[in-house]
Amino acid sequence: MIRILHTADVHLGHEFPSLRDKGPEYRRQLLATFEQITDLAIRQNVSLLLIAGDLFDTNAVMGTPVRTVLASFKRLEAAGVRACILPGTHDAYSEDSIYRFLDLPANVTVLNPQRVSQTYGDLGLTVYGKAFDGKLVGTSALQGLSLCADSRFHVGMAHCSLRMDGVTDREAMIVDKREIGASRLDYLALGHWHSFRDCSQGATKAFYCGSPEPIDMDQRGAGSVALVTIRDRGDVDVQQVRVGSRVFGQMTINLELVKSLNDIVQIIAAKADPNLILEVTLRGVPDLDHELDPRELEEELGGQFFCLRLLDRASERLDDVRMEDYPQDTVAGGFIRAMEARMAKCSPDEKGIYAEALKLGVALIQKGPQVIE
Repeated sequence: MIRILHTADVHLGHEFPSLRDKGPEYRRQLLATFEQITDLAIRQNVSLLLIAGDLFDTNAVMGTPVRTVLASFKRLEAAGVRACILPGTHDAYSEDSIYRFLDLPANVTVLNPQRVSQTYGDLGLTVYGKAFDGKLVGTSALQGLSLCADSRFHVGMAHCSLRMDGVTDREAMIVDKREIGASRLDYLALGHWHSFRDCSQGATKAFYCGSPEPIDMDQRGAGSVALVTIRDRGDVDVQQVRVGSRVFGQMTINLELVKSLNDIVQIIAAKADPNLILEVTLRGVPDLDHELDPRELEEELGGQFFCLRLLDRASERLDDVRMEDYPQDTVAGGFIRAMEARMAKCSPDEKGIYAEALKLGVALIQKGPQVIE
């Protein structure tokens, strides 16, 4: 039986400007989570740690992230755990690749364009991977795969997107589901998509483990690694193991459905969680008892979250949009007059649509799609 821990998309060194003063703390959390993954590998007595791309957010990462990674690899070495790294798109194996300069311990292998596999004879297992070098744009991650005849087990790594016609055509590297099924691999460790996802085909188990901590707001499936147990050919078990500490969340509040500022406060406060990074979008036409100030709401409620952001997408009331406030030679003035002329000629059924377009148009001209910071 062979146990493998699969991670990817750690993005050490990533900047989080949208988190403002919490950005440095969250960068430190990425490091702490990677150390927890190292601890998990040792605790689970795995034979191999696979990192399927984007361990680092860029090739220019220096200082603490590098020292933390090297110290973690040293701990793995002392515990008899080996690691195999596939460079991704953020830490590509280019001329300035960080992996060309790191003094890695002997237990760590980095796959590159010249080294597309690593055999572990004592395990009877070979790991395969096509490292991204910035030149392989649009190519298949499994193209040219040739299995080692001397190994009993075969594990692939690919930092790529799953082929979805019209959606992923321009991705750096792509893999087709049919290729996964035909690969004859026992397990394919996928990276690049940040949510845990089962992409198994035929006899080949294939999984995106997801980013161990979410990197962007839309990554609801992030926060895990994959613990892989290979008992025999065709007998592979994959377990999702939660390692993340933070969660990104989004919500929209329709200001036309709330009666007071206190209603907004209560809606947001109901989501309170010290580990939640919450983005709240305010939409609609406000008709509140007090003036709405998103910055004040952030200050009032921010302590109940790891980070709270309010996006002001509110529209003006139609009654407040007066042509005399907007000269004809301005963009807003020209837009309002054009819309008023159309509304005068439209049918009653169309008038509501034009009224909404007028409100939204004026709001965008005045404010733009601003992020309240």
